Amino acid sequence: MRQQNFFGQRVAQAWAGNGDLVLNALDNLAGSGDLISVRGRASFSRPFERVEALRRVAEDRFRAKEQELESQLRTTEEKLTQLQSARNEDSALILTPEQTQAIERFQQEKLRIRKELREVRHDLDQDITTLGNRLKLVNIAIAPAAFALIALLIAAWRARRRRLAAAAAPRKTTGSTP
Repeated sequence: MRQQNFFGQRVAQAWAGNGDLVLNALDNLAGSGDLISVRGRASFSRPFERVEALRRVAEDRFRAKEQELESQLRTTEEKLTQLQSARNEDSALILTPEQTQAIERFQQEKLRIRKELREVRHDLDQDITTLGNRLKLVNIAIAPAAFALIALLIAAWRARRRRLAAAAAPRKTTGSTP
Protein backbone atom coordinates (compact mmCIF):
# COMPACT_ATOMS: atom_id res chain seq x y z
CA MET A 1 0.00 0.00 0.00
CA ARG A 2 1.13 3.46 -0.75
CA GLN A 3 -0.29 6.40 1.18
CA GLN A 4 -0.88 9.75 -0.49
CA ASN A 5 -2.05 13.08 0.68
CA PHE A 6 -5.26 14.00 -1.16
CA PHE A 7 -6.61 17.44 -0.23
CA GLY A 8 -5.36 17.10 3.30
CA GLN A 9 -6.50 13.56 3.85
CA ARG A 10 -4.34 10.49 3.79
CA VAL A 11 -5.54 8.02 1.17
CA ALA A 12 -4.24 4.43 0.86
CA GLN A 13 -3.67 3.25 -2.66
CA ALA A 14 -2.88 -0.35 -3.64
CA TRP A 15 0.50 -0.51 -5.20
CA ALA A 16 1.16 -4.26 -5.62
CA GLY A 17 -2.30 -5.79 -5.89
CA ASN A 18 -1.62 -9.51 -5.43
CA GLY A 19 -5.29 -10.15 -4.76
CA ASP A 20 -6.22 -8.53 -8.07
CA LEU A 21 -3.53 -10.58 -9.80
CA VAL A 22 -4.93 -13.85 -8.41
CA LEU A 23 -8.53 -12.93 -9.27
CA ASN A 24 -7.62 -11.91 -12.81
CA ALA A 25 -5.55 -15.09 -13.31
CA LEU A 26 -8.44 -17.28 -12.13
CA ASP A 27 -10.89 -15.40 -14.35
CA ASN A 28 -8.55 -15.81 -17.31
CA LEU A 29 -8.09 -19.54 -16.66
CA ALA A 30 -11.83 -20.11 -16.27
CA GLY A 31 -12.48 -18.62 -19.69
CA SER A 32 -15.68 -17.03 -20.79
CA GLY A 33 -19.03 -18.33 -21.98
CA ASP A 34 -18.01 -17.52 -25.55
CA LEU A 35 -15.11 -19.97 -25.36
CA ILE A 36 -17.33 -22.75 -24.05
CA SER A 37 -19.70 -22.41 -27.01
CA VAL A 38 -16.76 -22.81 -29.44
CA ARG A 39 -15.86 -26.23 -27.98
CA GLY A 40 -16.60 -29.25 -30.15
CA ARG A 41 -19.65 -31.27 -29.13
CA ALA A 42 -18.80 -34.60 -30.75
CA SER A 43 -17.32 -37.25 -28.53
CA PHE A 44 -14.06 -38.79 -29.60
CA SER A 45 -13.54 -42.50 -29.32
CA ARG A 46 -10.30 -44.20 -30.15
CA PRO A 47 -10.91 -47.94 -30.08
CA PHE A 48 -8.27 -50.45 -29.11
CA GLU A 49 -7.63 -52.03 -32.50
CA ARG A 50 -5.80 -55.04 -31.13
CA VAL A 51 -8.54 -55.76 -28.59
CA GLU A 52 -11.18 -55.49 -31.31
CA ALA A 53 -9.21 -57.87 -33.55
CA LEU A 54 -8.87 -60.36 -30.68
CA ARG A 55 -12.59 -60.10 -29.99
CA ARG A 56 -13.46 -60.77 -33.65
CA VAL A 57 -11.15 -63.80 -33.80
CA ALA A 58 -12.54 -65.19 -30.55
CA GLU A 59 -16.13 -64.64 -31.66
CA ASP A 60 -15.48 -66.39 -34.98
CA ARG A 61 -13.83 -69.28 -33.20
CA PHE A 62 -16.51 -69.84 -30.59
CA ARG A 63 -19.68 -68.63 -32.33
CA ALA A 64 -20.37 -71.97 -34.06
CA LYS A 65 -19.99 -73.89 -30.79
CA GLU A 66 -22.23 -71.42 -29.00
CA GLN A 67 -24.96 -71.71 -31.65
CA GLU A 68 -24.79 -75.51 -31.54
CA LEU A 69 -25.15 -75.50 -27.74
CA GLU A 70 -28.05 -73.05 -27.85
CA SER A 71 -29.78 -75.26 -30.41
CA GLN A 72 -29.30 -78.32 -28.18
CA LEU A 73 -30.61 -76.36 -25.21
CA ARG A 74 -33.76 -75.32 -27.08
CA THR A 75 -34.35 -78.91 -28.23
CA THR A 76 -33.88 -80.25 -24.71
CA GLU A 77 -36.20 -77.64 -23.23
CA GLU A 78 -38.86 -78.46 -25.85
CA LYS A 79 -38.67 -82.19 -25.08
CA LEU A 80 -38.84 -81.48 -21.36
CA THR A 81 -41.90 -79.28 -21.86
CA GLN A 82 -43.57 -81.95 -24.03
CA LEU A 83 -42.99 -84.62 -21.39
CA GLN A 84 -44.34 -82.47 -18.61
CA SER A 85 -47.38 -81.39 -20.63
CA ALA A 86 -48.08 -84.94 -21.83
CA ARG A 87 -49.34 -85.90 -18.42
CA ASN A 88 -53.09 -86.05 -18.40
CA GLU A 89 -55.15 -84.22 -15.85
CA ASP A 90 -56.04 -87.30 -13.80
CA SER A 91 -52.45 -88.41 -13.33
CA ALA A 92 -50.90 -84.97 -12.97
CA LEU A 93 -49.11 -85.96 -9.80
CA ILE A 94 -48.37 -89.54 -10.81
CA LEU A 95 -45.51 -90.12 -13.24
CA THR A 96 -44.37 -93.40 -14.65
CA PRO A 97 -40.80 -94.40 -13.84
CA GLU A 98 -39.88 -93.90 -17.50
CA GLN A 99 -41.28 -90.37 -17.50
CA THR A 100 -39.47 -89.52 -14.26
CA GLN A 101 -36.23 -90.92 -15.63
CA ALA A 102 -36.61 -89.01 -18.93
CA ILE A 103 -37.38 -85.76 -17.12
CA GLU A 104 -34.31 -86.15 -14.89
CA ARG A 105 -32.14 -86.99 -17.91
CA PHE A 106 -33.38 -83.91 -19.80
CA GLN A 107 -32.84 -81.68 -16.77
CA GLN A 108 -29.27 -82.97 -16.38
CA GLU A 109 -28.68 -82.46 -20.08
CA LYS A 110 -30.06 -78.92 -19.79
CA LEU A 111 -27.68 -78.16 -16.91
CA ARG A 112 -24.72 -79.61 -18.81
CA ILE A 113 -25.51 -77.55 -21.92
CA ARG A 114 -25.89 -74.36 -19.89
CA LYS A 115 -22.54 -75.02 -18.19
CA GLU A 116 -20.83 -75.55 -21.56
CA LEU A 117 -22.45 -72.38 -22.88
CA ARG A 118 -21.08 -70.38 -19.94
CA GLU A 119 -17.62 -71.84 -20.57
CA VAL A 120 -17.78 -70.87 -24.24
CA ARG A 121 -18.82 -67.32 -23.36
CA HIS A 122 -15.99 -67.17 -20.81
CA ASP A 123 -13.53 -68.34 -23.47
CA LEU A 124 -14.68 -65.48 -25.72
CA ASP A 125 -13.12 -62.99 -23.31
CA GLN A 126 -10.09 -65.06 -22.26
CA ASP A 127 -7.73 -63.63 -24.91
CA ILE A 128 -8.73 -60.07 -24.05
CA THR A 129 -8.26 -60.73 -20.34
CA THR A 130 -4.81 -62.18 -21.06
CA LEU A 131 -3.86 -59.10 -23.09
CA GLY A 132 -5.09 -56.85 -20.28
CA ASN A 133 -3.01 -58.75 -17.73
CA ARG A 134 0.08 -58.47 -19.94
CA LEU A 135 -0.45 -54.72 -20.33
CA LYS A 136 -0.83 -54.34 -16.56
CA LEU A 137 2.40 -56.28 -16.00
CA VAL A 138 4.26 -54.11 -18.48
CA ASN A 139 2.87 -50.84 -17.11
CA ILE A 140 3.23 -51.69 -13.43
CA ALA A 141 6.47 -53.69 -13.28
CA ILE A 142 8.52 -54.00 -16.45
CA ALA A 143 8.47 -50.39 -17.73
CA PRO A 144 9.40 -48.79 -14.36
CA ALA A 145 12.12 -51.42 -13.84
CA ALA A 146 13.52 -50.73 -17.32
CA PHE A 147 13.55 -46.98 -16.70
CA ALA A 148 15.25 -47.46 -13.33
CA LEU A 149 17.88 -49.71 -14.91
CA ILE A 150 18.53 -47.18 -17.68
CA ALA A 151 18.84 -44.38 -15.09
CA LEU A 152 21.34 -46.45 -13.06
CA LEU A 153 23.38 -47.24 -16.18
CA ILE A 154 23.51 -43.56 -17.16
CA ALA A 155 24.54 -42.57 -13.62
CA ALA A 156 27.30 -45.21 -13.59
CA TRP A 157 28.48 -44.12 -17.05
CA ARG A 158 28.66 -40.46 -15.95
CA ALA A 159 30.51 -41.35 -12.73
CA ARG A 160 33.03 -43.41 -14.69
CA ARG A 161 33.49 -40.59 -17.20
CA ARG A 162 34.15 -38.12 -14.36
CA ARG A 163 36.69 -40.47 -12.77
CA LEU A 164 38.51 -40.91 -16.09
CA ALA A 165 38.48 -37.15 -16.70
CA ALA A 166 39.84 -36.50 -13.20
CA ALA A 167 42.59 -39.10 -13.66
CA ALA A 168 43.60 -37.72 -17.04
CA ALA A 169 43.79 -34.08 -15.90
CA PRO A 170 47.30 -32.85 -14.95
CA ARG A 171 47.77 -32.63 -11.24
CA LYS A 172 48.76 -29.37 -9.71
CA THR A 173 51.62 -29.48 -7.27
CA THR A 174 51.50 -27.40 -4.17
CA GLY A 175 54.42 -25.93 -2.46
CA SER A 176 57.62 -24.40 -3.79
CA THR A 177 60.03 -26.11 -6.08
CA PRO A 178 63.80 -25.88 -5.33
